[in-house]
Amino acid sequence: MKESTPPLSTEAARLVADFQQRIRAAFPEATFRVRVGPDQRIYLDASTDARQDFEVQDLVAERGLDALIAGSVKIHVVPRRRAH
Repeated sequence: MKESTPPLSTEAARLVADFQQRIRAAFPEATFRVRVGPDQRIYLDASTDARQDFEVQDLVAERGLDALIAGSVKIHVVPRRRAH
């Protein structure tokens, strides 16, 4: 995978921004890294202080499923623990 150097499509950029906003609402200290896979799937690494991965994934699961069903953007959130 590579860092998201080519610009994301408008729809993908909106979805990434929406996910980041949802996660930051619960975890204001969150930091992110966006990667694009060879199959154009988007991977959003979300570093937070969450104790469990599902705490992050639950914030965006429904919206991600909607995008997947619509056939637009395939995005995966990869929760990570922040290094202190």
